[in-house]
Order: sequence, then C-alpha cells, then structure tokens
Amino acid sequence: MAFPACRPFLRDLPREAGSGVASCWVVIAILFFAYSRQSRAEPVFYPGEEIAAQDLVESMSDQDPGTSWFERWRRMTAETKERQTNWMTPLVTTTSRLEQRIRYDVYDETKGNGNKAYNFGAGKGVSLIVTPTDEFTFSLPNYFYEPASPSSTGWEGEVLQWRHRIMASPENQKNYVFSVQLAALAPTGDIPNAYNHWVWTPMLLFGKGWGNFDFIVNLGSQWADGDSSKLSAPIVWNAAFEYRIGRITPCLELNSEPTVTRFLAYGGPGLFVTPELLIGRFTLKEDVRYYFGIGYQIALEHSTIEEKYANALIAKFHLLF
Repeated sequence: MAFPACRPFLRDLPREAGSGVASCWVVIAILFFAYSRQSRAEPVFYPGEEIAAQDLVESMSDQDPGTSWFERWRRMTAETKERQTNWMTPLVTTTSRLEQRIRYDVYDETKGNGNKAYNFGAGKGVSLIVTPTDEFTFSLPNYFYEPASPSSTGWEGEVLQWRHRIMASPENQKNYVFSVQLAALAPTGDIPNAYNHWVWTPMLLFGKGWGNFDFIVNLGSQWADGDSSKLSAPIVWNAAFEYRIGRITPCLELNSEPTVTRFLAYGGPGLFVTPELLIGRFTLKEDVRYYFGIGYQIALEHSTIEEKYANALIAKFHLLF
C-alpha cells in the first residue's frame, strides 16, 4: 500500500534530489547485502536454511545403508534438538522448543467456596518430532474429578497439537526459539457439561535467553465451531521467567488457566501467578532422561476465584527420549 503512494513523491523531486534518493537506495542495498552475508555466516537457522531437506535426505532416506528406519528417525530427532535451546519447560506456559517426551500433569484445585477438584492429565501426553521442524502431540486420557459436583466429573476430550519451529539458535549462539502452534480440543469427553464443539487455539510461541536466564511468551486466540460466546477468547497468553541453577530451575509464570484449552479472555476472569521449581534433567540411559516440576498457582482477581478457582497445587513429570 505504501509503495504506490511513494511514486508521485519521487517523480516530483528535482533530478538532484532523485539522484540523492537513488544513492540512499544504493547504500541501503549495500548495507543489507553486508548484513545478510554476516547473518549467513552465523549459525542461525531460518526456515529455508535449517537444513530440513538435507536432514530428511540424510537421516530418513533409504540411501543410508546399514541402518533401520527407526535409527534414521532417532538420528534426525537428535540433530533437530541440537539446533535449539535446552531450556526447561514451565508448568503452564507452552515452550517454543520442539520436544520428544511423555508428559503427565496433576492439578489439585481449591475452589473459592473451599471445594476441591482434581485434574489428572491436564491435556498433556506424548510429543513426537516428526520432521526436522515439526512436532505432533496427542494427550493421554484426561480425567477430571470434582467430589462436590458429579456433573463435572469424568473424562475430558482428546487434545491434539501441532507445532512448527520457524527460527532457532542454540544457547551458545543467539539463544532463542520462535514457533507457531495449533492445538485442538476434540468433543470426545463424557462429562455431562463437557464441550460439545471443537475448540481451536492457534498461538505464537517465542523464547529468548541470556546465559542461565530465559523467558518464554505465548500469544494467540481461541475459537470454537459453536457456542462461541462461552468457548472462544479473542486473546490468549502466558509468560514464564526461568533461571537455571545447576539442576534446579526456579520459575515464575503469569498465565490464565492450567490447560491448553482454557485461557484468559482479555478483560475477563482467569489471571494467575505461578511460582514453581523445575528439577532435572536426570539421565536414565543414553538419550533417555527425565525431570519433574512442582508449583502453586494463585488467582490474582476476585472474579477468577469465583468463576475458576482460588489456587492449585501443580505437579508434572517429563520422560524425554
């Protein structure tokens, strides 16, 4: 839109001014070329430069004799993880990294009236790196138990999630990861008041680190194929701040709710703060490791306490492979 508006302005300039503008464009072109040459020399991995095609050919093709498909896939996933940071994953905020893991979370929630509710699974499950830039996740069975409300007790719907890593640089280089993600909640639960529609959550995921410190932010939106006034949210977000001290990583989060399917609608209830500790990673054998985390989520608004819950004790376990 801006380029057509510039043309009359350039056309009306005297020749000397036009020459000056042309010279400016030449200088800009030279600077851009020099910067691109410098950036190309640095090992920062952009979508077209992340050697995705090369990985697929070398790691997954039949031209690699003497190894099975499984071994080639494992080699590809190892190389993919080496091209990104090694941050810990917070309890609630979604990491921008690609991960290969089995994850299980448990929430012990306390309502505003003192009643308890328990979430076993919390929409987490098995994540697999399927290409050098893509991860697919499907949730393990998720059971929600609220003793004082039988209508809220039962199995929740399946969560499916796809993540694409756009840009990444390891911690010893520029130390950041930028990804996009689409999560979907299927209407497969048997809770009487469960969602009866697909709920879609597209998000931008970004993280940046400096030494042992890093922060991760999520920004997106939530939409349903029906009952939008109840299930949709124009803005969804989370933020986490971590500092690694050996195998212990203290973390502080600002977030809206403890699952990927329910976030804060701007101006509505649902804002929480979550101090936590992430402990690990510990090696079982070769490239199989594990770690766990524990935190306490606290509601920051009265409306959040009334409509969601007052606080929640959160625990999680990761098995990385």
